Amino acid sequence: MRPGRFFYGWWILGLISFMAALNNAFFDKGPALFLIPVGVSLGLNRATSSLIFSLGRSEGALNGPAVGYLVDRFGARKMMVIGTFLAGIGFVIFALAPNLWVFALAYLGFVSLGATMAFQDSATSMVNMWFSRYRVRAMSIREATGNLGSTILIPLMTLVIAIYDWRIAALMGAVAYLVLILPFIPLLKESPESIGLLPDGANADDVGGARTATSDAPGVDFVEALRLRRFYDTPEFTVREALRTSSYWYLLTGTMLRQVSRVGLDLHYIAILEWKGFDLSIAAVFFTLRLGMNVPSKLVVGYFGDWVSKPAILSGGMVLYALGLVLLLSSNAVWILVVSAVVSGLSEGITPVNWGAIGDYFGRHHYATLRGIINLSYSWALLFVPFAAGWWFDQHASYTVPIVVSLGAAAASAVVYALMRQPKLPARLAARGSD
Repeated sequence: MRPGRFFYGWWILGLISFMAALNNAFFDKGPALFLIPVGVSLGLNRATSSLIFSLGRSEGALNGPAVGYLVDRFGARKMMVIGTFLAGIGFVIFALAPNLWVFALAYLGFVSLGATMAFQDSATSMVNMWFSRYRVRAMSIREATGNLGSTILIPLMTLVIAIYDWRIAALMGAVAYLVLILPFIPLLKESPESIGLLPDGANADDVGGARTATSDAPGVDFVEALRLRRFYDTPEFTVREALRTSSYWYLLTGTMLRQVSRVGLDLHYIAILEWKGFDLSIAAVFFTLRLGMNVPSKLVVGYFGDWVSKPAILSGGMVLYALGLVLLLSSNAVWILVVSAVVSGLSEGITPVNWGAIGDYFGRHHYATLRGIINLSYSWALLFVPFAAGWWFDQHASYTVPIVVSLGAAAASAVVYALMRQPKLPARLAARGSD
């Protein structure tokens, strides 16, 4: 844990990954399990229960720019404490909800606001601060362990709901946030610089030497010096400068379309398999398989993501996701649905590359704000798309059209990502680089 022995950032990443694993199971993936039993228990139709869960995800994205600014201004750790406490209390209220209105208050006023504040904005920003050369790799580890948490906990939650009740599973969520996550947050540090380190545990002398190295200096590996400059002298765009680049808007648009393609099916995936004639417990097995494939995919993509073209990875991942949707739509055969689950799960490996690109392209200091703006861009999709899928099913007893819409959005996202390029430096930074 001391400089020169083991980089403290890996301890930070380990703690954040443990927290992300619990959050992923109860907040990110849990609604797919809660959707049907909560609706039955409270007397809600599919569209109404979908609307509450969709509003929760949309609310978190809608608050993105404001929360991102607060994270950049006051630090990620403070926001994580507030968010984790809110989410934990929210799950307690959710578990006791007797009607639609208390359910909505619990999920929208506490769970969603707190979970997105703590883990979508703050935790990711902290990882971005601690890593530069290995930024995508670190984010991949965080994302993969998050999905590993779901892979382990989703079957347990399914069993608890089947034997007892969804309310017991909701109380498990409260315990996760208040007992297992909250006490560990004080161990986190805001940045490597706050304890006298550099991102990735880089050696300060090596970085300093790289900054002054020239191609004709004897005994100097100039290629390595340029690599160090790239990672530790990353241009720091202001928010306004980033918003003036086409690269940011391609990234924003590609991300928005990617969310349109996946948010509806993520919430309704188990319901879609029930529509295809499978028992809920069998559908949960398919769901777990899909989540489980996220883990190796994110680790492999993360290993190469710091070196391979990000547009190529992102575009290729969306093509793979589109293939999974074609298979899901085309057949009810078990083996085809298994392949669909595997392919769709593997495609999620691009997620850390998507968010790592913000730091790689625009720097560390305004990461949370820039991510928050992207979150805001697809807030409407988090609300409208799952609700529309539920409404369509209520009206037509079919998920065919929602799947087709998702397929079209996935194809469009692949095209937009392919057009993205490294941004040009703003005049302020370009002039400094030429001096």
